[in-house]
Amino acid sequence: MLITDTIDETQSMADRQFYTSKRALRRTYRADGNPQGKEYIEVGNDQKPREQKRGNYVRDKNKARDSVDRAIAAVDRGEGMQA
Repeated sequence: MLITDTIDETQSMADRQFYTSKRALRRTYRADGNPQGKEYIEVGNDQKPREQKRGNYVRDKNKARDSVDRAIAAVDRGEGMQA
């Protein structure tokens, strides 16, 4: 697999310019690369804590069942319903 630097035209939220290079876009997130002089953090590529590297999600079935049971009980009590 070949990883390239090119991306579809994307607007930077730091300086409102459009970029087709990942490197140029990420440069605008640094304090010396945008007019505000602020450091920005790119989000969205972080791995979830319970997600394994191969992409499979480890789900705790007991926690999921408890969560569903609590939600059903809350609905039965009339909590969270709009009048």
